[in-house]
Amino acid sequence: MNQHESIKKELKRIDWNIIKRILKYLHNDGKEKKTNIAMKCNMSYDNCVVYLNWLEIMDLIKRETDENGFELISLNHKGEELFKKLKR
Repeated sequence: MNQHESIKKELKRIDWNIIKRILKYLHNDGKEKKTNIAMKCNMSYDNCVVYLNWLEIMDLIKRETDENGFELISLNHKGEELFKKLKR
């Protein structure tokens, strides 16, 4: 089973309120670690990772590695546009 199939099984229903919280946090704070995103969005780490993986599959976020080897998540152009649409 590949990564996309496992995410589909874990995410049976998209909670758009969670998506909005994650997009809003990333829009306001820029690049962040997954742990910080989970804490600020009031989510469990595991649930946050599932949503971040979904956002990556939808091509709404980008992942980078900082100089210390930590993964940083940020919105890409498509993610910024979705945030603006959902904000209305």
